[in-house]
Amino acid sequence: MTSRDEDIRFQKLCEHLGVAVIATDADLLIRVWNAAAGQMFGAGAEPMLGTSVLSILPIHRRESAEQMFHRAISKGQTSEIEFEYRDDNGHPRELAGTIAAVLSASGERVGASICLRDITRRIRLQSELHDSRKMRSLGQMAGAIAHHFNNILGGVVTSIDYAAAAADDPTITRRILHKTEKSILRATRLVNGLLVFAEGGPREDDLGDLTEVLNHLAHELEQTTDESAIRFVFDVHGLPVVAVPRTQLLTVLRNISQNAIEAMTGGGTLRLSAAVDRNTARITIADTGKGLSKESLERIYEPFWSTKGPVTEGPASGLGLAIAHGIIHVLGGSISVESELEKGSSFTVTIPVFADK
Repeated sequence: MTSRDEDIRFQKLCEHLGVAVIATDADLLIRVWNAAAGQMFGAGAEPMLGTSVLSILPIHRRESAEQMFHRAISKGQTSEIEFEYRDDNGHPRELAGTIAAVLSASGERVGASICLRDITRRIRLQSELHDSRKMRSLGQMAGAIAHHFNNILGGVVTSIDYAAAAADDPTITRRILHKTEKSILRATRLVNGLLVFAEGGPREDDLGDLTEVLNHLAHELEQTTDESAIRFVFDVHGLPVVAVPRTQLLTVLRNISQNAIEAMTGGGTLRLSAAVDRNTARITIADTGKGLSKESLERIYEPFWSTKGPVTEGPASGLGLAIAHGIIHVLGGSISVESELEKGSSFTVTIPVFADK
């Protein structure tokens, strides 16, 4: 087979490929435009040859795409690109493409190519699957929350009935009122955590100094651990004045701290420390509790799941770490955890900080 025959065979191959193939010269002017490209963009090869390949892209994507084409020609770098294109009927189509160099017979990079495929159906199916999973998750969450509230309210009603029957005994009445108060606080924490998560990003009217937020949390933790076998250590010193989303961060740290306290049923040490590095704050809550297995580490952020398995009753809602993880994700931060069985766990919250108040 002669070189001319090979060129013709290659041209026919490109022309009849099931994906759009567009090739340019070093100036990004179109030199190859196959039939699939014509069908995708509603234009034959004749009017497109000699025009800039950037013309097929949305205006807001042209600058970044131009850089990809030039990197392909100058460095041989391959890039991926996705963008929306409206067809002749005005219907949006999602296109995905690969940009690569075009080589001459001697191996010199003389232009660039982009191979495009229509991924609209895949994107639509992914969106439908996401919506289906979201609705299923909402249904499971609604059912679990209803179950927790039924347990809490059932306990409150029972306590009230018991208190009414023992109205002449102040000791029993005080004990029942204390139990009722704890139940109501559980319900309040559950609702408040969900409300904070639903609020989304930080609000300018709710920014607070990081040191003040941590001092507030430390005061709460000292009261919580005061009559227990848990030793609380507040290891925060000399932080710069930086602003953080007060309510959201407190909710996150309270939930992590509560989880740590529950892990130390036989006592231990709870340590709160923090550091600020440029525009990032890192807050670490460490305990000397039971620690987490590898399986537990993979599931700790799942709603209504605890180290004892799915939560169905008891004081834990199984939402604390899930809410904390969701809030931090919305704030543009992260949560990392290190843990070892029977030695404890260490949770580190990293969040961006804001300008001084």
